[in-house]
Amino acid sequence: MTDTGWSELGIVTAFSVSAGIAGLGSMIGGWALDRWGSRGVFGVAAIFGTIAFWAGANASTATGFTVLSSLGGGVFGALGFYHVTQTVAARVGGPSPTRSITALTVWGAFAGAIYLPLTAWLIDLVGWRDTLTIITASAGAMLAIGAVSVATDTDPQHRITFLSGLGKSLAVPGARWFMLAVGLAGIAISVLVVYQVPLMTAAGLTLATASSIAGARSIAQLLGRLPLAPIVGRLGANGAMQLSFVAIAAGCLIVIIAGSVAMGVLFAVVAGFGIGSMSPLTGINSVELFPAARLGVGRGTIAAAGSAAGAIGPLLGSGAVALSGSRSAAAVVAAGAGFAAVWAMRLAGRHVETRVGTQASS
Repeated sequence: MTDTGWSELGIVTAFSVSAGIAGLGSMIGGWALDRWGSRGVFGVAAIFGTIAFWAGANASTATGFTVLSSLGGGVFGALGFYHVTQTVAARVGGPSPTRSITALTVWGAFAGAIYLPLTAWLIDLVGWRDTLTIITASAGAMLAIGAVSVATDTDPQHRITFLSGLGKSLAVPGARWFMLAVGLAGIAISVLVVYQVPLMTAAGLTLATASSIAGARSIAQLLGRLPLAPIVGRLGANGAMQLSFVAIAAGCLIVIIAGSVAMGVLFAVVAGFGIGSMSPLTGINSVELFPAARLGVGRGTIAAAGSAAGAIGPLLGSGAVALSGSRSAAAVVAAGAGFAAVWAMRLAGRHVETRVGTQASS
């Protein structure tokens, strides 16, 4: 954005605020999905998200860009991200939500692999304003198609207020442990993403090699979602989630000693599987944990917890580095959070087993 003379701080602020709106708004988005169904949620996102982002792309001031793009990104994130789309996939996917949610997230990861290089190519070709307009139009068009073609209307008898839905979701046995588990994993992931390249270079890799391995980890995230159906079939949704958290924690430790290409590849595969599988497994476990009528607000609450914890993670990591004088301390903190997530997930699973057993005997 050198053509505008705007400061980098303002641009970063727009991204941060939009992420914050999306994270906090995920609870509202999930509740709205439970109350009005997918057509209303996708329709609102298509209209208001597209208008706000388009206006941001054409803003003449940094303040206008920050406010409008923050709002547009927040609306798209709150009403169109995985907490909404996974719930929709579970409701329209028939008797196998595992397969429908996994397929959704595989396509999501594949789309990310396309959009990132496409965005860079478009910026070089037509500039950032037209690029943002094109991407906004494509997102709005897909949401509009979803609003027209997919319907998940809910029973009017289950249409409750936001606060009531939130309270009932948190009262579900195991929900708070599940929220804690996802939050702890969010801390581990955010620290790992920030420190992975510096840790590998400190271990002995060149910057170019470390960056390439970090990119390979992103590809491994996509591959990590492919074998989920048999893993869930063997371990159950809760057990598969624990395996995902173990892989994340192990990746946080492996990256400390990733001073060779072989160890770097091992890190990419292990951490990539853990991070990549966590997203669909969060949706699959939400289906098992929350009542069908409140799945949206329940899944949205879990997403909000993960987003909030993810924002805290880098602060904890940098604090550990400042106290110890070593970046390895950040990875140790992240690994500790990952293993703690395994423990919390086990406790969440016990509550689910107790609830199911009680229902079966009644």
